[in-house]
Amino acid sequence: MHCNILVISIMISILMPIYNGIEFINESVLSVLNQTYHHWELIIGINGHPPNSDAYLIAKTYELLNDNIRVFDLHNNNTKSQTLNELLNYCNYEWVSLLDVDDKWLPTKLQSQIQYMENFDIIGTQCRYFGDLSVSPNIPLGHINKYDFSKVNPIINSSCLLRKELCFWDGTYNLEDYDLWIRLWKQGKQFYNVNSIQVMHRIHTTSAFNAKGNNNNVQDMLSIHFPK
Repeated sequence: MHCNILVISIMISILMPIYNGIEFINESVLSVLNQTYHHWELIIGINGHPPNSDAYLIAKTYELLNDNIRVFDLHNNNTKSQTLNELLNYCNYEWVSLLDVDDKWLPTKLQSQIQYMENFDIIGTQCRYFGDLSVSPNIPLGHINKYDFSKVNPIINSSCLLRKELCFWDGTYNLEDYDLWIRLWKQGKQFYNVNSIQVMHRIHTTSAFNAKGNNNNVQDMLSIHFPK
């Protein structure tokens, strides 16, 4: 009970970088608004578009739904990593969560994670794919530090909740999330995956999941982190 009292009022900064996928923004933003845990701010960054683009103007309208939603026109940023790193400058709080615009959360997503904030540094959840695929990925659950992170990316990007001080995304291999988890795991940071589906991850033809050459990027990155 003491743990729940401790974390119940902790605020969370939710980062949503947008390049492609503005057509899905209503679903993703509404899934934040419908959270049973209400202590959050949503920071949306539009990257890789000209100033005052259609994507930015569409996203900007969502500020009207809630005072805790802010939208920034980051047209000078060309990559997701650059956008995420810049959005950290606008965070008011010490815990950060990510939500890709084409994904969405179940209402209890944040609520399911807050009980682990005192003892863990990075907290994920199980997810289910939807769209062109309808299965749940095979990821380790519970306290996962003994799992070999070189085998598979163990944290679903749109499920992550982590301490802001740990955040820095490196876009060298276009695998900014997996690279970050490996770096933090090697530093001894503590990881936990909630054993329930709290995120819906959209699989479609333009999603990063289907990016051509992604396997080569993974192997290149792993060879740097785990040299033989």
